[in-house]
Amino acid sequence: MTLELWAVAGLTAIWLLLVFGKQLYNDKAKGAAWALSNRDDQDMSPTSRRLARAAANHVENVVMFAPLATVLVVAGLNTSVTGIAALAFLACRAGHALTYALGVTHIRSGFWIGGVVATVVTGWPLIRALFT
Repeated sequence: MTLELWAVAGLTAIWLLLVFGKQLYNDKAKGAAWALSNRDDQDMSPTSRRLARAAANHVENVVMFAPLATVLVVAGLNTSVTGIAALAFLACRAGHALTYALGVTHIRSGFWIGGVVATVVTGWPLIRALFT
């Protein structure tokens, strides 16, 4: 399996950790009765709200990256540079998720910018192929 596809798999694991982490955090804070209810009471702790926003942000970014990386591999345009960029994207998303969950703002933004740059580098061969 290529590095780009490993990155996509890793991104799925991060998303699962964010979603289940938020749920487990809420279940622990609110108890089993709340966990088994309809959860109409959406009053969540700041940490739970951060985890929910981190999961939403993660999805927004992965929705752009995963198809790009997949098409790149299927088209046979992946290189060692795109593989490293894909792993950099994965690392940036992991750092973003962690710093978002902990409430660390400026470093979190740096991870987000790094992810955008890694996305562009990963997708560059596709962009180049479209215009040549």
